[in-house]
Amino acid sequence: MAPKRETALDAWGKELAYACEAAGLTGKRFAEALHVAPSTVSQWINGRRTPHLDDVKRCDEALHTNGYLARYFEKWVTREIPSEWADRWRQAEAQANLLQSYDPSVIPGLLQTPDYIRAVLRHNRHSSMDIDERVRRRLERQAVLDDGNPPMCIFVIDEYALRRLVGGAQLMVDQLARMLDLATRDNIVVKIVPMGTDYYVAPSFMIARLDGVDLVNLEDALIGRILEERSAVVEIAKIWEDIREVALPPNDSIQLIEKAMSQWET
Repeated sequence: MAPKRETALDAWGKELAYACEAAGLTGKRFAEALHVAPSTVSQWINGRRTPHLDDVKRCDEALHTNGYLARYFEKWVTREIPSEWADRWRQAEAQANLLQSYDPSVIPGLLQTPDYIRAVLRHNRHSSMDIDERVRRRLERQAVLDDGNPPMCIFVIDEYALRRLVGGAQLMVDQLARMLDLATRDNIVVKIVPMGTDYYVAPSFMIARLDGVDLVNLEDALIGRILEERSAVVEIAKIWEDIREVALPPNDSIQLIEKAMSQWET
């Protein structure tokens, strides 16, 4: 069997281990200094868990490494993570029998037109990945909707995403028309949370159900994260149910999309 390829995360973990050793700290003592579990530090060092950038900066502060770990992380690890994360999540989507998606500010990636994808990505200055490559990857993900046995997909979207100008009025018309077309499919449900709904807080996320096992994908401006821990998945599922309850029924949602589309046309 070929040896496992060392990733940028593996290499960063070694740098963390060297820094702990230089500071005279065991993994346990370092974990106590950061107020995290020793197993978390062990997973960072062994490349089995990706820390948040804030955690990396705390490591620099605790180890007095003058920002070295954060610079290394941002230069190498964050370039590698999007590709590995996207490949893994795409595989989860392809195997899922149910996808449940929530987006508060943009149209969900699986429903986006190529022009909308490109317009959104141009505004993300926090990723070093080539835009053409990211557009290609997102379009490849959409193939799951045209599979011979596609998953049941439920998209809950905040009305703000319909009203937010992305790339120009005509682009928005084309994007909303794409959504309306997809919403006619038997396996796709689109529900809109109308403006005026009581305030709530929720990240952009998707839940994939694979033979009774749920995985959660959380995305932010820098990297994506896949949550597998049952406690975290359960919490996201609760958020999903709360948001779905305040969303309009599918028919009313379609009417709202049509109204937004007509306003962009004028």
